Amino acid sequence: LAVERISKDPALNLGHRLDYVVLQEDCETSRALVRFIDFGKLSSAFIGPLNPGFCEVATLFGQNWNKAIFSWMCINYKLDSSIHHPTFARTLPSPTQVLFTIMKYFHWAHVGIIASNEDIWMDTANKLASALRNRGLPVGIVTSVHKGEKGFEDTWNEIKAVDGIKIILLCMHSVLIGGEEQATLLKKALEMGLADGRYVFVPYDTLLYSLPYQNNSFNVFDNDNNLQKAYDAVLTITLVSGERTFYDAFREAKESGEISRDLEATQVSPLFGTIYDAIYFMAMAIDSARRKGVRISGANIAEHTKNFSFPGFSHWVETDNCGKGLSNYVILDTDGHGNQLVPTHLLDMSSDSVRSLDRAIHFPSGAPPKADSSCWFDPDVLCTGG
Repeated sequence: LAVERISKDPALNLGHRLDYVVLQEDCETSRALVRFIDFGKLSSAFIGPLNPGFCEVATLFGQNWNKAIFSWMCINYKLDSSIHHPTFARTLPSPTQVLFTIMKYFHWAHVGIIASNEDIWMDTANKLASALRNRGLPVGIVTSVHKGEKGFEDTWNEIKAVDGIKIILLCMHSVLIGGEEQATLLKKALEMGLADGRYVFVPYDTLLYSLPYQNNSFNVFDNDNNLQKAYDAVLTITLVSGERTFYDAFREAKESGEISRDLEATQVSPLFGTIYDAIYFMAMAIDSARRKGVRISGANIAEHTKNFSFPGFSHWVETDNCGKGLSNYVILDTDGHGNQLVPTHLLDMSSDSVRSLDRAIHFPSGAPPKADSSCWFDPDVLCTGG
């Protein structure tokens, strides 16, 4: 869809016909990397990878091949150095920056991370821990969901054994788009009395797309009181929807005949919109480089991602004069009943600030987890003692 729209867009002058080939990325990191290397000769640029586990290696290959890599999933903080990684560009704000800004606002510094058992999620969890520690935050535990009948219980017992954790990041598919493992994990937390407000659970994957929350009911909560109660302890952070939600934009593309697949919008992951935006982002970079009269190379395309402003699939995409993404995020909350999510705070990425939307967060115990010392968020102050 993105490639077809780019080819018809009179505002874009790419000098080449854009075409794509899909690299089926293996779930195992090592195999995925081998497949990626095989594509080195076939492609002029890359949208991805999906697995942060080989982002650094892929970026080094991209540098060697002088082919740009446009990624929303790579959280490896070292990649943000354009001097060391000139062919790498982010198509979304860094998820670590989003989380750090929100944690600073609420003064929740102590982190625990739980991942699904697959390589892609375990690598995500480890790279996320590394990026947060690089910011000076104490990540107390990184674990994956244990296997077997008692697996979920064992996982929570492991978390319980670590003192001081305030926020638990869940690196797995969100229950809101069909993640059954997350549903089971949250219900087990409720059963064990851990969804009582002592922790705030934050799904990681909703940071990577625009979850349709306006006028939308999430059927996964219907007839499941335990999941409703458990989700009261969850704060969902996602990209702000534009005037149209992802579902609206998908239906419009289907009605216009641009999408011929017989799928309902609710059957499609909103990650569709993120990938679409990344392809358009790359086309904008090529167009920008050509307008400046520079040779189209990996480093030149990645360099020309500054001061963008274009309509993405369901929301406006913007970058500042350093190429940093300015897409805003919203915090969504539930009250332990019903199937709706309501926005409570807006995260403005242009100023890295959070502002309340005049709707209080409903915490299970009536109050948020106890705040950590502000010294954790001050790079010039060393935290000592408590």
